[in-house]
Amino acid sequence: MLIKLIKRFVLIIILVAFATIACEKKESVEVRQMSGSRALFVRNCAICHGPNGEGKQIGNLTVPNLRTGRALTDADERLMQQIHNGGNGMPPFKYTLTDDEIQDLVRFIRQDLQASQATGQVHNRNLPRQ
Repeated sequence: MLIKLIKRFVLIIILVAFATIACEKKESVEVRQMSGSRALFVRNCAICHGPNGEGKQIGNLTVPNLRTGRALTDADERLMQQIHNGGNGMPPFKYTLTDDEIQDLVRFIRQDLQASQATGQVHNRNLPRQ
């Protein structure tokens, strides 16, 4: 009886371990090969803001476009504070990103996403869809 109980317990532990491994977030090869700000954006921002920063609707939440509107006109400090502290449906990233990484994201938004808006070109078409 005791041996049967131990076998079931071990089996449950093994099944939980396999389930945990199977559910672990796997990054695509494309994301792992990216470096710097682009990879930061894909890992942390693209899921909500879209692969090109175009924004989208998630349930009742309208995620803003990072290429136009307020994101285009706000000062860099305001964007850094928004990323750092979150708010208006956005989670804070102060616990997961360093200040340097947040600055890199703002630079990426300005130089890659917003600059491409001005020229009409999308420089990051190779970002994987989330």
